[in-house]
Amino acid sequence: MVEERGIDLKKVLFLTALAVAVALAAARTGEFSPAEQAALNRISAESLRANLSYLASDDLEGRKTPSAGLDRAADYIASQFQKNGLEPAAAGHSYFQTAQFDDSTPDLTGFKLVMKSGDAQVDVPVKEIRAQTLAALNLEDARVTVLPGNGAIPPVAGVAVAGLFDRYGDEALLEELQSRKPALILLVDKSGRNRPASDFLDDLDLHHAPVIRIRDSAAADLLRRGRSLTISLHLAPPAVKQVSLRNVAGLLPGSDPALRDQYVLLTAHYDHLGRSTRGIFNGANDNASGTVSVIEIGSALATLNPRPKRSILFMTFFGEEEGLLGSYYYAHSPLVPLAKTVADVNLEQMGRTDEQSGTRLLSFTFTGPSYSNLPAIMSAAAKTEGIGTWQLQDADAYFSRSDNYAFALRGMIAHTIAVAAEFPDYHGPGDKADKIDYANMAKVDRGVAAGVLRIADDPAPPRWSDAKGAATYRAAAEK
Repeated sequence: MVEERGIDLKKVLFLTALAVAVALAAARTGEFSPAEQAALNRISAESLRANLSYLASDDLEGRKTPSAGLDRAADYIASQFQKNGLEPAAAGHSYFQTAQFDDSTPDLTGFKLVMKSGDAQVDVPVKEIRAQTLAALNLEDARVTVLPGNGAIPPVAGVAVAGLFDRYGDEALLEELQSRKPALILLVDKSGRNRPASDFLDDLDLHHAPVIRIRDSAAADLLRRGRSLTISLHLAPPAVKQVSLRNVAGLLPGSDPALRDQYVLLTAHYDHLGRSTRGIFNGANDNASGTVSVIEIGSALATLNPRPKRSILFMTFFGEEEGLLGSYYYAHSPLVPLAKTVADVNLEQMGRTDEQSGTRLLSFTFTGPSYSNLPAIMSAAAKTEGIGTWQLQDADAYFSRSDNYAFALRGMIAHTIAVAAEFPDYHGPGDKADKIDYANMAKVDRGVAAGVLRIADDPAPPRWSDAKGAATYRAAAEK
């Protein structure tokens, strides 16, 4: 008996020591517990294929904002969130954050825009403008404040202003300019291809000033002289109707008493370009792939017991292709406090590996990779799943091109992840479901999920870096 007890004690001590050693090793190498690994392994190529095949089908007609196809996509995403065990995150125990927008269709009949500065005059052709307004515009020799090419923006409340697109076309500066309540904004650029006249969507809660984008070298030269400027403008009243648009949100509540009131966002936009005479723009990679990745990662992490320490909000946005409309709406009307949201991980173009810079297997890239330590945190976690990262050329320039930007402007750590930043069929009708590499997407999604899990569980939240490019977002976080 004594000998048997001694053997049992030795076994207990050995097994205890082994368990401690394994736990320490896992902590050092970033490995996950068996339960966490099992959750990550649930991410399935077959499930991704099934969801994407529906969202990128012809039945949804390209998911344009707004459209019946976009509404069907939102309903489908919500049904998947519910099936996978995520809680409704919006008001009224709903999966939908509903936003009211005015949808304005311009009428360019009889359009006139004459710009005068001293003895110089420019008659801007209608083909060189893109107007965004909810009302008719009629001005005769009206004074316009010419905005400076650098330095502080002067007081502009209630007056018409004109600025060069090189500076004021930047989303951050345009938003700041709009917040100062000018009566009219002219954005002037040198000659080039302008987007054709199209519907304009405006958030009813914000009521932006009308914006006229001008691509005309003579008008740009006139503005660069920095002299006094007057304009005569006639723009017929547009057709305006009100539309309801929906962000879709599902919540996985956190388990840690000290951290569960903090949030990590995993996001993607679910809209695309609709259809034209060229056909249906199915948007399989851009961005049904990001949307189904959010659905699939949410499904996997919802199986964890205990759940991640921080709460995770899984969200898909409308209107990214129209100018980040859904994410901007969320940023000024959040479902959970922005001050308690530690990061947004935004997913774009996760399904194609034929990146223009070379085939990208088992890897992803970040926009603005030097702006915070989130890329390093997520890269280390993804490595445990056999997923690497690659460096996107001009990665900082891509930072403002997706929904992460709306959050970064409010000071939240936010980056976009993509497998292929540029790929054949980008914004073309050839971006279809049969070109997606589902096996690779499933593996990459496991790496992304590992990174999200690491951020949700780490007591220290991500932080902005001292990089020059992060200064705007760092300053916003300090306000």
